[in-house]
Amino acid sequence: MFDWFSDGDAMGFRERTMGTGLHNSARCTMRIHLSFLGAAAGIMALLCTDVAPSLKVARAQSQVQGSQEQRIEIVIEDRTFFLAKGGPIQIGTPIEIAVENRDKVRHGFTSSMLRGLLVSGEDDQIATYGKGVEGFYVNPGKTLVIRFRTERPGSFPFHCDLHERMKGELYVLEIPTV
Repeated sequence: MFDWFSDGDAMGFRERTMGTGLHNSARCTMRIHLSFLGAAAGIMALLCTDVAPSLKVARAQSQVQGSQEQRIEIVIEDRTFFLAKGGPIQIGTPIEIAVENRDKVRHGFTSSMLRGLLVSGEDDQIATYGKGVEGFYVNPGKTLVIRFRTERPGSFPFHCDLHERMKGELYVLEIPTV
């Protein structure tokens, strides 16, 4: 069941589930936030199966000076991508995606959306920077931080290239101001 919600500058639909007493969070099979923050405002949503608790990941310093990064947090647990933190993303603003792997096996984060963009990715063992990067591996118990800037709206699927059933999708939409 989906509920309509509105809170200040954001509105949209959210799937509702019954609380079990142990886990009382909303599922996020599709959660969309519309934002009216300016001429080039946009939204980002993630298709996933559940909302995970907030990540306890230290925020890495921005490599792009003078712009405020917007952060999306994804948790990999039980061979599933979960959205831990999402929200409106303004097109042209630096985006940071933190992918935390809580599983005991290595996972991939691969997406054609990264192809052709200037992308950086880092964890505590490696740092990668450049164009032509299409994906990264996240070792068990580690967090990978991916930074890039998107200039166009669209639907951007991602997946784990090691486990074919692990899939998700990011949406970046341009919303005209009223």
